[in-house]
Amino acid sequence: MMKAERLELKRLTAFEAAEFNFCPGINVFIGANSTGKTHVMKMIYALLKVCEVAQRDQVESREEIERMIQKKLQGVFKPDTLGRLVRRGRGRESGQINLVYDGSNVEMILTTQGNVHLAYTQLLRPEPSVYLPAREFLSINEGFIAAYLNRETAFDETFYDLSVALNARLLTPGARKAEVKDLIEPLEKVIGGKVTQKQGRFYVRLLEGKLEAPLVSEGYLKLSELIYLINNGSLTRNSILFWDEPEANLNPKAVSVVVEVLRTLAASGIQIFIATHDYLLSQKLSLLVEYPSEISVKFFALHKPNRRKGTQVEAAETLVDIENNPILEEFAAHYDQELELFQRASSEG
Repeated sequence: MMKAERLELKRLTAFEAAEFNFCPGINVFIGANSTGKTHVMKMIYALLKVCEVAQRDQVESREEIERMIQKKLQGVFKPDTLGRLVRRGRGRESGQINLVYDGSNVEMILTTQGNVHLAYTQLLRPEPSVYLPAREFLSINEGFIAAYLNRETAFDETFYDLSVALNARLLTPGARKAEVKDLIEPLEKVIGGKVTQKQGRFYVRLLEGKLEAPLVSEGYLKLSELIYLINNGSLTRNSILFWDEPEANLNPKAVSVVVEVLRTLAASGIQIFIATHDYLLSQKLSLLVEYPSEISVKFFALHKPNRRKGTQVEAAETLVDIENNPILEEFAAHYDQELELFQRASSEG
């Protein structure tokens, strides 16, 4: 199956030079704030989305595709000027991106003036991709597309793309039942019901009753997004899913369900990219590899030994093999502090 295989970044955002070799299953980015986890996912997503649209609309002109990439990067990252994505320095006037997908690659140069120069022999032909931002979206979907197109909102373009995907026509009942039953049932069991939409407004059927999206907890709404995207065919068995901080606003029990859902999605053929700060989520994903299953998982630890220099990348199949793990380091520090306080209290008593 076609997958994103490798990403190379040079002199872009947090990265001086970095290379990522992905697995076909679940790719997990961990690291402190401002190390570039979300930027990596947005870079991959933006390029794949442009190629997806160019393929759909039969765009072959190099100049037109360059303009599409410029517009997409501007919309996804929302810098004052596109050239702001390039790392500044003496003699450094451009950054480079090279994305390999299914054996083909799209390579581009981005200048400090915001110009895109594309080098490729054949345009990538990716499967559809979906990007889930860190905050839930169902409660603000109503009227969002019109507001975005009228420039009445400062949300980045991943939210617009998500709104378009959520408003896609539902699959026919027969096709939906056969295609997505195993994917959505675990999620529906957590929230206790179904997700519906009427004229852009979403409703969630909980055990307590049918509620408007703004009245539902953000954690349940994030799960409901995933249910609806699978149910309407926006997220298929060969899609690519980008999910920023899936654990945000979820209790530990729901996080465990998310891990099982990610495993099920990956087993169905969906390649997954997530960025997380959560100890439980990352540890449970690591267990999928430590105790072998059919799912491939790869961790990328992003860290900055020097704040003034670029982010460094460490990759491994399990968290055990990651040396720079800020999540584990903070939990260890908490344990040490608790032990010290206990010993001090015991000695004073």
